Amino acid sequence: MSRLAVLSGSSVLQAAANAVAALIATQALGPQERGLMVLGLTVGSIYGLVGGLGSGPAFRSQLPCAHLPGAHLPGAHLPGAHLPGAHLPGAQLPGARQPAARRNLVTAFTWCTIAGTLLATAAAVATVAVSAAWIDPALRSVPFLAATASCTVAQVLLAQVPDGWFADGRFRRGALGAAAMGAGGLAGVLATLTVSSSAASVLCGQALGMLVVGVAEVAALRRADLIGLAGFELAQVLSLLRAGVPALGLTVGLAVALRADRYLLGAVAGAAAVGIYSLAATLSEVSRLLPASLGQLYLRDASTRLGAARLEPTIRFAIVSAVACGLIVAAGGWMLIVPVFGGQFAPARELLMVLIVAEVCLAPYSVASRGLLGGGWTTAAGLLGIGGSLVALAAYALSAAVAGAMGVASGSVAVYAGLSFVSYRMLRRRVGSRPQPVGSG
Repeated sequence: MSRLAVLSGSSVLQAAANAVAALIATQALGPQERGLMVLGLTVGSIYGLVGGLGSGPAFRSQLPCAHLPGAHLPGAHLPGAHLPGAHLPGAQLPGARQPAARRNLVTAFTWCTIAGTLLATAAAVATVAVSAAWIDPALRSVPFLAATASCTVAQVLLAQVPDGWFADGRFRRGALGAAAMGAGGLAGVLATLTVSSSAASVLCGQALGMLVVGVAEVAALRRADLIGLAGFELAQVLSLLRAGVPALGLTVGLAVALRADRYLLGAVAGAAAVGIYSLAATLSEVSRLLPASLGQLYLRDASTRLGAARLEPTIRFAIVSAVACGLIVAAGGWMLIVPVFGGQFAPARELLMVLIVAEVCLAPYSVASRGLLGGGWTTAAGLLGIGGSLVALAAYALSAAVAGAMGVASGSVAVYAGLSFVSYRMLRRRVGSRPQPVGSG
């Protein structure tokens, strides 16, 4: 419970900072400019998850965690050890407890992050520039493209920095680092709005605020010997990628399923519609905080014999927490959206009601998808993510064309419920048995 309190409390702080930044930007920019900012943030966040090349979860599974109980006991890192993701390939890397092996693994993680950041940033900028042809010409302006690049780098750090700390068993440190980056983004938004009210400026300000904290976190990781550039070994890099890339399908698939609705709505209805929709989405996403934290903890349970016994109770807890939080958000949002943001955002009230239902439908997936990773079934998790993203893209494109923002919100209900059903059934068939080697599905 103490670890849950740390993760959920830090997640609340991070999400609160992000939500406050989004709400302040929404009020200051209006639907059109806020919609443009959301589109840049959407593209940057999706590619930011790709930027780690899957190395974060693999690094967590392979690095001996000196700060976990029993890490120094004989056999602590042998097969069956209690580390999260112990069944991922490479989790019992020969000699991983030796300083040289640890250094090689840290270096591989660092170089994967650097290479992935460069690739993700270039891809994000190219995507936004091309999207200007069918969404809004403002997307191809140099300031907006620069803001998208900064946002993408910040999102990579937001994903990789916590994984660096988590790999060493420092859950509190990693969670607080992510929360601090969220607070930095909020400070950047506030500072930028004192001098400018354009989408490009505010997006860049938020990204730079995150990057200031992110660079400090990178320096702290360096002092803790959790990142480094020396001792590059191609074989170790390839080993890390082989372990992490299969799970990347789940990570990216989740990002697409949760974020592609904004992009496709923008392509059909324009940036202003995205600005209104994003207000409802920002408020509804408060409901996923505790389910997401429960999923992080269940990842470890799934790697042990506790996975089967704790699956249903954890999912029930996730659903109840999403319902309770959703009811509070629905009541508050209905009363406050128009008085706070103005009549132009009135349609967000109806959208909020539908999106809260979608968040409740997503709660089981938050647990089950992490369980697939924790049990070592990364191939199955990757296929789930890829399949889910393809279904989400088709559903959002169709629903946006038929009914605009309300269609996309209704499509989210169907997509989230489908993801939860499929991920639960996939995990239920596997979690009661001994985890199979990765690649067996």
